[in-house]
Amino acid sequence: MPILRVTLTGAALLLAACEQPAISASSDSLANRLEVGMTPAQVEGIIGASQFTSRASGESDSRCLSYIYDEAIDAKFVHATFVDGLLVRATDGHRVACELA
Repeated sequence: MPILRVTLTGAALLLAACEQPAISASSDSLANRLEVGMTPAQVEGIIGASQFTSRASGESDSRCLSYIYDEAIDAKFVHATFVDGLLVRATDGHRVACELA
């Protein structure tokens, strides 16, 4: 069984290394200043008010808020996902508002 345990541990480490970071954003959108665990109000204080909200159907309160930036060139969005009122993920460079299923 030790070989199985080592193999499973190695696989778990490889999967963890492939995951994208929770905050993946450029300085253009200011989203690189966000931190996991922030509230929507804290995020708004950094990057401004959101323009669109998408809610997920399910047991937990999951929302994705979309924030427009870089309108001078071509509007792009920051997608900020909140679960139970706390930021869990934020990415920028999106061409459309986020949608949760």
